[in-house]
Amino acid sequence: MLALIKRYRELFAIGVLLVLPLVTYLAWAKDGRDLNAVDRGVILVTTPIERGISRVLGKSIELWNGYLSLREAHQENLGLQRQNAELRGTVARLIEAQAENDRLRRMIGFAETAPTPLLTAPIIGEAPVMNLLTFKIGKGTADGVSKGMPVVCSDGIIGRVLSAGLHSADVLLMADTNFAVPVRVQRSRARAKVMGQGARERPSLVQALRTDDVEDGDILITAGTDDVFPKGLMVGRVTNVVRANHGMFLKAEVVPAADIAKVEEVFVLMGLPGRGDFPEASLPRP
Repeated sequence: MLALIKRYRELFAIGVLLVLPLVTYLAWAKDGRDLNAVDRGVILVTTPIERGISRVLGKSIELWNGYLSLREAHQENLGLQRQNAELRGTVARLIEAQAENDRLRRMIGFAETAPTPLLTAPIIGEAPVMNLLTFKIGKGTADGVSKGMPVVCSDGIIGRVLSAGLHSADVLLMADTNFAVPVRVQRSRARAKVMGQGARERPSLVQALRTDDVEDGDILITAGTDDVFPKGLMVGRVTNVVRANHGMFLKAEVVPAADIAKVEEVFVLMGLPGRGDFPEASLPRP
């Protein structure tokens, strides 16, 4: 109550000064005596004034309380907005940390079961090689990387080392038209080859006989017959199988197991001899 009086002391003072004469008059008036013309005139004049003052004071206090409430609500809203922004930032950091943890767990799981020693390399950019789908990794000859080595991630194969510098290397991607890898259908063991078709097309499944047991959704793994990729690595999934009424081979597309756009680190398979001499059909002549 004391705090309320201190807050509205100016309004209370004005009200007291206005009402005090009327209160004094009424207090000193004699009970039960007849009101003369002056008394009745004073009462007639002061009663509306008293009521008006009371209404004005009440409305003023109500408006003042409303203003204070709005001000407090505004301050509270600003505080909530700051807290909301901080929470959004925290959630974004937690999501990023969770994604990184999941990625690292997959990498560790793949490394533990990999058929050869691995070298982890970060993707640091796109290599400026005309008419080739490549990216650059942050490991080179100083780390044991050499031309022809297979490059994979925890989800599947990525490509092969196209060229290697001292501290970086260019990797030819699976989608490039110069890339090919022998595969097997995991379910039926049918043999074929996956060849890149460029950035705008999915890789194609080629050299699969029309009579082979190949269906949409079949998983493709490396056949291990090219002396580059070891046997059993994930390549992709078969889709859009078409068997023509004539010809030896069926047609199909391949959805790569590894989403290149989401890969941040790769593995270079170091335990293989590696074929630095790409076949003529695999890479363009310099």
